Amino acid sequence: MSQLNFSDEDELPKLESISNALKCEQTGHVMEAILLYEESIYKLGQLNNSDPNKQQLCQKYLKMYESRAKQLRDQVKSHLQSSKMLEHIAIERDSRGRSYQRLFGAYLNDSVKEAHVNEPHLSELHQFKNLLNFFEVLVKNCRYLKYIRLTTRPDPVLSKNQLHILQQIRADLATGNIHMNFQLDEALHDRKIVLSSGIVIKIGRGLHYFEPTEDVYKLGMCDYDFRKCLATEVDVWKCRAFAKAPKEPLDRSAYRQPPKDSADRDQDMAYSSD
Repeated sequence: MSQLNFSDEDELPKLESISNALKCEQTGHVMEAILLYEESIYKLGQLNNSDPNKQQLCQKYLKMYESRAKQLRDQVKSHLQSSKMLEHIAIERDSRGRSYQRLFGAYLNDSVKEAHVNEPHLSELHQFKNLLNFFEVLVKNCRYLKYIRLTTRPDPVLSKNQLHILQQIRADLATGNIHMNFQLDEALHDRKIVLSSGIVIKIGRGLHYFEPTEDVYKLGMCDYDFRKCLATEVDVWKCRAFAKAPKEPLDRSAYRQPPKDSADRDQDMAYSSD
């Protein structure tokens, strides 16, 4: 996160994320601007709690930035309300060939710069593995991906362990020039993935529509196309894009993969349900 500084007159806080948020608004990157405003709100909140002499000043700008962030969130909501359904997918119990790549790969492309993921349940080991597998698919397909916003419920039993894992994931994504924010919301119920390209994916079971497997020596441990599924439904919606794709790809050398040859691309999965 950026450093917070004040001018000598203690007037306007010089916050780099605010300058970046304004730039994002001007270039149409609404979702990214929301993240930057929230980062500024977080930093100001920290200062407000730690320095009594600056509380009045911090509260002034907190209200300003919170108001602007809310306006942008309302703008995103208005986009979502005007969306149209592209696809409805019914996943049957015990079916296979329904990995994240198979289901969502067509929508994960160069037009995606930001991704917001609402997944209420992240406390069990298999749930974190599902999240990581989805992030792998997301990063591999979206060359311009810059921001991920994850919202989940706090773990009522092992909150420190949950925070530790999320911080590890955030640190690893940072090595590939991807900034991840996460938020804990006890009231979260919605399960959805919102992409800056305007694609909204709603899954009845969220990311956890696979049967958990603890057997290391079993197909599906790494390749999710081999995993049996739980019954659920998926809706894919399209609304106006929240951001414009940049002209140049980000440096993603830490995650760079060797290109596949045509034989690998065309190979059918033995367990495909198609």
